[in-house]
Parts: sequence; C-alpha cells; structure tokens
Amino acid sequence: MTTALSTVLAAAALILSARTVNAAVADTCKAAAASDVRVNVELCMSKLGSHRDSLEAADARGLAKVASLVGVDNANLAAADVKAQEAADPNVRMKPALAKCATLYKDVGMCFANAHDQINNHAYPAAKQRLDEALAQTQLCNAAFATAGVTLPQPLALHTVDCIQIAIIAGAITNLIK
Repeated sequence: MTTALSTVLAAAALILSARTVNAAVADTCKAAAASDVRVNVELCMSKLGSHRDSLEAADARGLAKVASLVGVDNANLAAADVKAQEAADPNVRMKPALAKCATLYKDVGMCFANAHDQINNHAYPAAKQRLDEALAQTQLCNAAFATAGVTLPQPLALHTVDCIQIAIIAGAITNLIK
C-alpha cells in the first residue's frame, strides 16, 4: 500500500509541476505578445512548452534561453531541408537560392546559439542583437527565393516561418527580463 501511495503522490507532483511550467510558459508568451504584436502566442506556447528545457525555465530569462535553443533546433531543421533539396537535383533557378540559404541557415543557427550564450551571461542587449541577426538572415533566405523567382519549397517554407517567429518570440521574451 505504501508503494502505491508513493507512486500516486509522485504522479500528482509531476502533474502539478507540469501545470506550473505550462502556466509560466503561457504567462510569458502572453506578456511577450503584449510587448510585441508580431508574437504568435499559440506558436510560442507550443514550441516553448514542448521543449525539454522548459521544465527548468520558470522565468523570462530561462524561457528566453529555451526560445533561443528552439531557434537553433529549427535552423538546423531548415539547413537539413536545404541539403535535402540540393540533393534532389532542383531546377536551375532554385540552385542559387538553395546555396544562399544553406550558408544563411548555418549562420542563423549560430546567431540563436550565441543569443543563448549571451542570455546565459546576462548580456541581454547583445543577445537581442544576435536574435535580430537571426531574423534578418532568415528573411534573406526568403529574398533569395524571391529574387530567383521561385517559391520556397516545403518543408523549408514552414521552417523559415518558424525561424522568423522564434526570433521574434525570443527577442520579445528577452526584452521582458528585468
């Protein structure tokens, strides 16, 4: 009976801590959206709430670091998509855009990683600058496809939208840090 009670209490504690984390994520995402109208609250809660490190990040600083890590992950997914598109022998007009985006997404991932490090070191203006760079470089990938006159292929288009949004979210959350 004692083992069963211990199991039930442990499960209840886990559920309560998950609800607290979800509430912290939701509150932070809503505050970020209130400070920057470009923030997609649903995407913020979904991406940050599902990240493994959000369990330990109960404040704006911790969630800004989580958002930066989400950005790294997403930039890596975008880079992998570019590589897959290049391997699929794209049309002639798409090749230069893919080559440009391959370089850009490596840089985007590094910008997010550097932002994480800057937040960790309490250098918030430098972190914000890195997040702005990630946003600008992601938008340059969009521009490369527009210049080539071709549409961004899926799933790269989705990862590009997510990278843009995560850069905005991470920047808005970083601005909330007191």
